[in-house]
Amino acid sequence: MADEHKAPKTTVEQDPSTDTDAASNPDPTSKPDPAPAASEPFSLARSVSKLSAWFKRTFPGHENAVIFGAAGLVAAILIFVLGIWRTLVIALFVTAGVAIGQVADGDPKILRAIRRFLSDRRH
Repeated sequence: MADEHKAPKTTVEQDPSTDTDAASNPDPTSKPDPAPAASEPFSLARSVSKLSAWFKRTFPGHENAVIFGAAGLVAAILIFVLGIWRTLVIALFVTAGVAIGQVADGDPKILRAIRRFLSDRRH
C-alpha cells in the first residue's frame, strides 16, 4: 500500500546524434529549443505534386485507371442520389466553368475540341 503514493520514475530520452559531452554535463541554465516554426502556408501545387507522387508509388502504371475509376464512382453515386438529369446538368455546369477558366488562362482546350467536333469534316 505504501507503493500507491510514490511518484512514477522519470525516463529521459536522448537523441543519439547529440554531442556526448553535452549529455554528460547538462547545463541547468540552458533553455529548451523553441518549437519549430509553423509550416509554410497551404500550396495547392505542392499538394497536387505530393498526391501525384503518392499515386505513382501506390499504383505504378495504373494511376489514370484509379483516378477515372474514382470519378466513375462519384458519377454513379450522383446519378443514384440525384438522378440522371440533375447529374447531367451538374456535369454541364462544371464543364462550362472549366471552359471559362481555360479561356481566362489563355488555353481554351475544351472550346477547340467542341469546334473540331462540330466542324464540317468534308474538306
